[in-house]
Amino acid sequence: MKLSGRTKWAIATVAIPILAFALLYVYATLPEEKEIPPPATGEVRTVPPSWFDRALSFYYEKRTDEPIVAIIRQDFPAQIGAISPDGQYIATGGSIIRDVAISSIAEGRIVRKFVIGSGDVAAVAFSPDGRYLATGRGFMANIRHNESVNIWDAQSGRLIRNLPGPAGPEMSLNNVTALAFSPDSRTLAVGYVTQKEGDSVNLFDVETGKRLRVIHPSGLAHRYIVFLDGGKYLGYEDDGFNIHEVRTGKRVQKIGKPGVYALSPDSRHLAVRPDYEQNLKILDRHTGREVKVLQTGKGYYRVLAYSPDGRYLAVHSDDGLLIWDLSAGKVVRQLKGHPDFVGHWISFDAGGKYFAAVCNKYVVVWDFKKLISAVPTP
Repeated sequence: MKLSGRTKWAIATVAIPILAFALLYVYATLPEEKEIPPPATGEVRTVPPSWFDRALSFYYEKRTDEPIVAIIRQDFPAQIGAISPDGQYIATGGSIIRDVAISSIAEGRIVRKFVIGSGDVAAVAFSPDGRYLATGRGFMANIRHNESVNIWDAQSGRLIRNLPGPAGPEMSLNNVTALAFSPDSRTLAVGYVTQKEGDSVNLFDVETGKRLRVIHPSGLAHRYIVFLDGGKYLGYEDDGFNIHEVRTGKRVQKIGKPGVYALSPDSRHLAVRPDYEQNLKILDRHTGREVKVLQTGKGYYRVLAYSPDGRYLAVHSDDGLLIWDLSAGKVVRQLKGHPDFVGHWISFDAGGKYFAAVCNKYVVVWDFKKLISAVPTP
């Protein structure tokens, strides 16, 4: 069949933009070239805006009826993140990310990168007062190292100090697995891979960089670390949920069995999905007594996060990304507006305005107040 000139023109006007978009997408998603040798730790890079990222974000936001504020494309797959207390920025890292990416929620894009020199970004945390960003490093096996934590000025990106690992320059024994600031932002808890002596949680003075204390025992404290009761105690996942007195380092309580935990904002309750169980449970933190059991679907819960008011629990499970109303004991939202699979981090900003999730090549931010005021999804 012979095509008319008008038909050919119509096909061309459709095909050329599609081809151009495909080429731009391939080019934009190519991994960045690594500098040889790598830049020194502490360099701050400003990332220019990209119309392609804005178009891609707009496209994904319009595919759902959820109140999405931003879908921020990452240039490398991300697994972990932290949201600043004022809800303006999200820092991301991951197993193949060397530079900490700082994304602006308002601009919907990565705006800066903090260079850590070598290894990868294994953990990130903003201080509650918004002054600091701490980044924990994972390292290549053939690189001798000791600077396991970098503390940055969160506003300027200036590198303030480095914190040493517990094992000297002994390769992977300095790898960081988790970070948490105390409520007054003066103390930083750092979880490390299991040490030869079984110790892996260290407490540092943020202002001086001095190591204050090593918590015993802490062989598996690599998933979740949190200060509670105004910073008087430190809790972490291990063979259950262990609570230590910060002043002495002494363990004062052990709750439950191995599993995935989250502490409520008032420190009164623990949400837990015990290993090899599918039920999500709420425990009394002081007694360990089971307060409520939330039935799940077919899959396991992977990540848990309380809303700042303690009324809702966000969960990443095999059944999807869910929002539980704890008083009602039911799922009120099942989120589907993320363009990629969810990683190891979901969280709220301190004011409860936003809910965010790292989703591989994207960071998705929802307007949480609109989300829970909307018609619930079964």
